[in-house]
Amino acid sequence: MVWGTFVFEYGSPAVPRIMKAAGWDYILIDTEHASFGMETVGNLLHVSAAVGLPAVVRVPEAQRSLLSRPLDAGAMGVMIPRVESRAQAEEIVRYTKYFPMGDRGVALGTAHSAYQAVNGKQFIREANTELLIIMQIETQQGMESLDDILSVPGLSVAYLGPHDLSTSMGMPGAVGHPRVVQAITAFLRGCKRHGVIPGIWVDSIQDGRAWMRRGARFMTYGADFSMVMERSRMVLDAVHPKGRSHGRRPR
Repeated sequence: MVWGTFVFEYGSPAVPRIMKAAGWDYILIDTEHASFGMETVGNLLHVSAAVGLPAVVRVPEAQRSLLSRPLDAGAMGVMIPRVESRAQAEEIVRYTKYFPMGDRGVALGTAHSAYQAVNGKQFIREANTELLIIMQIETQQGMESLDDILSVPGLSVAYLGPHDLSTSMGMPGAVGHPRVVQAITAFLRGCKRHGVIPGIWVDSIQDGRAWMRRGARFMTYGADFSMVMERSRMVLDAVHPKGRSHGRRPR
């Protein structure tokens, strides 16, 4: 079981060092909802590699260039949102794996191999083995195709986004609704059935512990900005009189 967090707002090269020092097992660098450009992503990946912190990049969608660039820049893996069919899952594997498992373009001696000369055949074999492919199943359509997606060879982690799933089911934000909980339970059972590691995002320790007990193994808690807000509010609520309004300008 591993725990990580999203790097969503803070693109400073110091961030991977901070997250490593804090004890996280990995970071997820977001480019689906965040505003990071490729240069910032590359800088974060360089420092992550230097400090030994595994880093995964969430891409906006399953396009060949969007998948290959973070991998060539040194990402341990990629996360792909809104996977809804077996055909889409197979295309993702094809774009991210080298021959003979896929047809990813080969660029040797760059960031992903620490700029070292490598044996091409050996590097490709090891890259195909070690690459982490995380597919997000977060819609009703994705849940309906769950077994088809989970049966695709090359998938490392199936990852559930509770808020997107609840929205797709017509209950925005109701992640504790019995129907949503039932869907997440079905997801976890499907992962076990197919031997795929199940992952999930949580925004509370209570939910994290609950889903761990039910079998989730690739855990993501919150994001960089939400933890800053969370800790700030905790401190300010402790030192200010009760009833103060958050965000009030100091006098």
